[in-house]
Amino acid sequence: MLKLKIRVSILGVLALATAAALAWAENNPFSRVDIKENRGRYVGACPVEIVFRGYIQLNQPRQALAFNYHWTRSDGATGQVKVLQPPLNQTTVVIPETWTLGAAGQHYDVSETLWVNSGNTHLNVTSRTIPIDCR
Repeated sequence: MLKLKIRVSILGVLALATAAALAWAENNPFSRVDIKENRGRYVGACPVEIVFRGYIQLNQPRQALAFNYHWTRSDGATGQVKVLQPPLNQTTVVIPETWTLGAAGQHYDVSETLWVNSGNTHLNVTSRTIPIDCR
């Protein structure tokens, strides 16, 4: 009898976990947010252009989706908040951000953070730190 109760309890926990995951997916329009950079390190003449690309994977929406985003830089600068309304069939949004910086003889360690918001969902992801050595 004890084995049966434990088995029923485990099944109950799994059912609750599955229901919670489904509810989260329905309420969270984003399945993944990631950043990729066009270089991992730079040594050379400056200024140099660094391109960050935010990749936002969307949960398949059942209705129209609108969300806002903005970038913040490791030097404290904050970009303008922008609003997107992707088409219903779009599953990935790519958001580029270009940063041109540097002066001869200077060293920088730079990164950017992408902030994504929709309804009660507020996410952010920070890029890798990129060392910049200007000659």
